[in-house]
Order: sequence, then structure tokens, then C-alpha cells
Amino acid sequence: MKHLPNILSCARIFLSLALLLVPDKLVLFLTLYLLCGLTDIADGIIARSLHAETRLGAKLDSLGDLVFFSVALSMLVPLLAKENSLFVLLVIVLVGVIRAANLIITRVKFGQWGMVHTILNKFTGFALFIALPACVLTASLPLVVILPLSIVAIVSAVEESMILLTAKAYDANRKSILAHE
Repeated sequence: MKHLPNILSCARIFLSLALLLVPDKLVLFLTLYLLCGLTDIADGIIARSLHAETRLGAKLDSLGDLVFFSVALSMLVPLLAKENSLFVLLVIVLVGVIRAANLIITRVKFGQWGMVHTILNKFTGFALFIALPACVLTASLPLVVILPLSIVAIVSAVEESMILLTAKAYDANRKSILAHE
């Protein structure tokens, strides 16, 4: 039972990759998509309730997030080309560069790979989770959705950078830059 959170995180990785195989099969896509979200929520809740939180589990959760959001963003690329949205492309590149820099900072400064699970990072993930199916189903990138999501994604990435640059020790579960170590 104590391995269930890690199994769920691994399942999310495979479910995320499976999304790439079924974008035109609406019911299957939405089912897999929902399962990705549910496994993301469940792994942490179950790990905490079983007192089974581990470094491996945190890394699998971060990897699951990375794979899921990489797949999600790759599914937006055709919409970017269709709508010729340079703004969205620039935001994706900017956030990607900051996130990559955060991974490098974590590796160099703390000797490990990882991402910080801040409240803003979780909110950004939730907002993207809600926005992606809406954009895919409507085949559009409405500014009313994209602009706030872009702002939150940039702010959350920068906040993580600030946390990593000012922290004395790595804490994957630090909630915000305002939370004390």
C-alpha cells in the first residue's frame, strides 16, 4: 500500500504520453486527461495519509508534472500555428527557459534534480489543466484564457527562481517565497 503513490505518479507519466496517441478520439482523450488529473491529486493525498512521502515520490511527482505539461503544451502547438500567436509562443519559451534554469539551479546548488511545489505552481498547473481541453475542444486560444494563464505561469516560475536562489536548503514542499524556511 505504501507504494501506491509512486504507482499513481508513474501511471500519470504513461497516461500523459498516451494523450499524444488519441487527440482525435474525444471521449478517450478526455478520459485519459481526467485520469491524469486524478492521479496527480491522489498521489500526494495518499502519500500524506499513509505517511509514505519519500524523495523518490517527490521526484516522480515532479517528473509526472513535467511530462504532463510538456504533452499539454505540445498539443497547443497546432493551435499556435493556426492562430499565428507569437505572444503565446513567447510566453511558452520564456516560462520554459525559466523552468529549465530552475532545474539547473536546483542541480548545481543542491546537488539534485527537482521542482518546488509552491501554491502558485499548483495553481498554474490547475489553470493549465482546465484551459487545455477548452482550447483543444474549441480549436482556439481565447485571450481571456491565455493572458491570465500566461501571467500566472510567468510569476510562478519567477517565484520558484527566487526561492531557489535565496534558500539555504532544498525544500520541494515550500509553499511560497513568503513562507519561511
